[in-house]
Amino acid sequence: MGLHAVLYPWLVVGVLNESPSRLGLAQLAVLLPNLLFILPGGVISDRRHRGTWLSRLYMLYTLPIALLLGAIIYDQLTFTVLILFGMAFGTVSAFVQPARESLLGYASQTLMHQAVAKVVMIQFIAQGIGFAIAGQLEGLGLAVMLVLQLCMFLLSSLLIKRSHPEMAVDETIVPVEVSDKPAPRKSLKELRAGFALFTSDTTLLHLLLLVSATGFLAFGVYLVGMPLLAREGYQGGAGLFALMQVSFTLGIVAANFSVSRQKDTFKRPGRLMIISFLGRGSLVFFIALLPNFWLLFPIIFAWGAFSGLSMTLGRTILHNQVPHSHRSRAASVYQLCLFGGAPLGAWVCGYAIEHTGLAPTFAVIAVLTLLVSVLAAAFSPLWSLKAKDPAVDLATDH
Repeated sequence: MGLHAVLYPWLVVGVLNESPSRLGLAQLAVLLPNLLFILPGGVISDRRHRGTWLSRLYMLYTLPIALLLGAIIYDQLTFTVLILFGMAFGTVSAFVQPARESLLGYASQTLMHQAVAKVVMIQFIAQGIGFAIAGQLEGLGLAVMLVLQLCMFLLSSLLIKRSHPEMAVDETIVPVEVSDKPAPRKSLKELRAGFALFTSDTTLLHLLLLVSATGFLAFGVYLVGMPLLAREGYQGGAGLFALMQVSFTLGIVAANFSVSRQKDTFKRPGRLMIISFLGRGSLVFFIALLPNFWLLFPIIFAWGAFSGLSMTLGRTILHNQVPHSHRSRAASVYQLCLFGGAPLGAWVCGYAIEHTGLAPTFAVIAVLTLLVSVLAAAFSPLWSLKAKDPAVDLATDH
């Protein structure tokens, strides 16, 4: 995924030299399938054995990568090919995300913050390695990068199946029989049950609103603004873009390492999440000023730290509030809101940069982020949300 996060946008702006709005369109192609398939993906995942299902999905990632590799080898790389690749890659991801997220349901609620932090930390350490390797694009070549990515997905598929074998996991806690072939009406009923978890709980509903704002504002500037910042703001290449990604990732890892060392859960997770959102808006404003490198990389590191903290807090709140039997569906709704705003945010960010410039777009996004943070602090129940009493959680589980 680290390789993908650097290679895909750089193929658009660094290899094909497309416009900012085209980059936004390319990111839209990756993210749009989430709107169509992530909710059905959550329902399907709740019915299946997670390890086997995830293993097959990771194997499917090899198809769009093979398509892109063939286009590179035969010198047929075009913007249309990249769009097709993005749509196929995004479709697989839409099914992967809720299934992978639901595996956290096997962790103890009292230690959920540590489980989430460790998962995020390991995930982004690996992505950071991918960013660093992608920074060698000019030296190693694109075909070598794609072959490496292809091998990693195949290896991941095998390791997931081995680490989560079908017979070794007690799936009796999942109320739906794997062998069933539910009717469409039953699927819709299960889908509505996932939405009902949020509509019946004001705190969870506001969590989705904040996550949606994150998808539209933060993801838009990250997915489109960062590669354009490297190319147009600092006249750099893929190496600079990868270095910026590494700095961002180090911030995420540092924040989650700190959380993983914390024994007690967060006393005010919602309040801390809003503050982290506020911090990101402030840092994006400073990036809009195009600071010198000695200041740019610490700012990106801090931006990553706030983002990493927010990821952990949001997922911790979600998993502690939702029953295990509905985890995949709840995760799919959560991911839908997070990535649902991202396609529009990416397209709007690219269009705005093309017509108003890099710095003004960053500044506007920063102001909107600050405004959302103030409104959430003033009116959202997330601000006063307290951590659950572990004793109550254990009694409820039993």
